[in-house]
Amino acid sequence: MKLNELLATDAWIPSLPEAVQQILVELQRDEPDLRRINQLLSGEVGLTVRILRLVNSARYSGGGGIATVEAATALLGLRATGQLVQAAAVGGAFKGVPGVDMTEFWRHSLDVAKIAQSLAAEFRLDTGAAFTAGLLHGVGDLIMRMAMPDRTSLQPAFPADDGRYEAQLADLGYAYAEVGAAFAASWHFPADIVEAIRHQCDPTAGQDVTFASLLYLSSWSARAHELDIDGDAMLDSFPHEAAQAVGLTDPQRLCDGQVIAWTPADEARDFL
Repeated sequence: MKLNELLATDAWIPSLPEAVQQILVELQRDEPDLRRINQLLSGEVGLTVRILRLVNSARYSGGGGIATVEAATALLGLRATGQLVQAAAVGGAFKGVPGVDMTEFWRHSLDVAKIAQSLAAEFRLDTGAAFTAGLLHGVGDLIMRMAMPDRTSLQPAFPADDGRYEAQLADLGYAYAEVGAAFAASWHFPADIVEAIRHQCDPTAGQDVTFASLLYLSSWSARAHELDIDGDAMLDSFPHEAAQAVGLTDPQRLCDGQVIAWTPADEARDFL
């Protein structure tokens, strides 16, 4: 299937939920009404639950304990609230993809998100955008899998397939990064998140090399964990160019196996 055919088929690209559209409209006002936003969120139980679970992830809230929508929006601020509302809605949009272990997919995606946020905090980048980009980095693969369930380049499990991008380019002429960026754009995610997803596998091809490189490093670190690669083996394959773009000078920062508290399956399962 050609890329333009894939992106033009509504069956494969989930629509932005009405409640999320209303929240984004409110957030775009000159003076957004936080009470109105909280009311809209409170009316969407499934969305609210996923937002609170994301906010209470160890790296996002710095310890958890956020129990209400009002507390979450107060903690996040308006920009981060919009990003996290959209990201949480993605979990509901991809409830099940044939042949994909969704718990494992989101567990890995949460790992990438947490690493990205940790790096962003260290190098004074937008931590909320980094978390969201990491969470969404693989959704293009889900769309491709729904559209082409028998395609060879889509068969290995996403979290542990370190040659997936190259295999998809060779097979189809495009890959999950481009599809994911198109999805993020259609859901009105901020341009920096869209472009980071688009160039996550080839950071130097985009204008914002820093943010795309941060996502590249986060994915690389999380996938090494999936493959049980650590220590000297990680140092041997360390992506120095991407690290330099972010400002990371110590490769050991991502190679000690303890870069984050790795996401357990039950936490990922709660996101579904």
